Amino acid sequence: MTTKELQPKQGQATPGTWATGKTLVKGRYDKLEAENISDDTDAWVKVLPGPICGTTPLVTVDGRTAVLFKDRHHGDVCNQVALIDLDTGEKTWQATFPGRAKMGYTDTPTTVTMARGVVLVSWQGKGAAAYDMQSGEKLWMRRTAPDCANWGFSGDRGILVVDECTPSGSDSDRFRVQKLEPRSGRVKWTYKADEGIQWVSLISSDPPVLGVGAGEADVTDLISLDERGKYRTTIRLDGGHYKVNCDTFLVDRCSRVVVGDGQAFITSEDDLVGAGHATNWVVGFDLATGKSRVKFDAGDDQLLHPIRMSGNKLLAYKSSYDNYAPQSLVSLDPASGKQREYFYFAVSSENIPLTYADNLSDVIVEDGRIFFGAHSVEGRGKKGDPSLVTTAFGIGRAG
Repeated sequence: MTTKELQPKQGQATPGTWATGKTLVKGRYDKLEAENISDDTDAWVKVLPGPICGTTPLVTVDGRTAVLFKDRHHGDVCNQVALIDLDTGEKTWQATFPGRAKMGYTDTPTTVTMARGVVLVSWQGKGAAAYDMQSGEKLWMRRTAPDCANWGFSGDRGILVVDECTPSGSDSDRFRVQKLEPRSGRVKWTYKADEGIQWVSLISSDPPVLGVGAGEADVTDLISLDERGKYRTTIRLDGGHYKVNCDTFLVDRCSRVVVGDGQAFITSEDDLVGAGHATNWVVGFDLATGKSRVKFDAGDDQLLHPIRMSGNKLLAYKSSYDNYAPQSLVSLDPASGKQREYFYFAVSSENIPLTYADNLSDVIVEDGRIFFGAHSVEGRGKKGDPSLVTTAFGIGRAG
């Protein structure tokens, strides 16, 4: 997908990348643009009433996703949520929720996710609401306690929420994670993080797996909980030997880690092997014991990036470190420890930045294809004669 609307050095946000069996869809400022996967032709364009201000990577089985956008007619506030059909561009429903026009650097963001027939929105630490996925009817609203800030939800197979609270008489914040019943908002259990934890990210909602920063903002450990929110084990990242990258503000956006098959599959730090050479590996850690169970090596001058589970297999993107080794979409089998390449591919030099997987771009796998999407783009070419700029592209097996 490309655009020629930007003048040279003009920047534009391109939030959200989604794919179904039919279309590749990209967000760009105040619109959603779709391309037919079968023949790379334009499928549809949906211009929203205001700029996009929140997305979720989750897509329903029938090809819909939730998008947040600003209300230009009432103070440019991020307070609109809509459910969009990604195959047609049709809006299933739209709803209004509380919001705030301006957000400072230290404010919590406005977020959206989906889980079990419900769309969930949280706004700037002050509250949250849930909407029926079919009708858009508001099911419940959750006001945050005066001494707490809501940092957002993790959706998909369940609902977890992170709150940061300052207990009465304390000068330090404490994080708590709660599991909610989707259609009522009822709290099913609460897990309180230890003192000294400076950040909590939601790696997985079911099974519950948290990424925590012990004494620092970066993720230092993963904590596995059971179905009742009770502590199971800690997976330590060995002082940076393993690396999990989580977004500073979006609690459910973490790369270099995937949870499935009773394990957390974590990527090692890049291992530099001489000048201009590197490799890495992915290790599966048991969620019950914290012990390693399986290891996958990327190979010479290649790097593994775990994307998601497909059944009991782990799908990963294998990139080239030196631009000579092939790039590929691979399946990693935790039971046998074997790798299988689905297909190899090459990426043009100008599109290489779109393949940076560590929260710098969107990398998704759908229907046997791999897709890459930029978080933002900048115009190129000459004044009055801009060049085409790629916002997203996909690759599938030849033939």
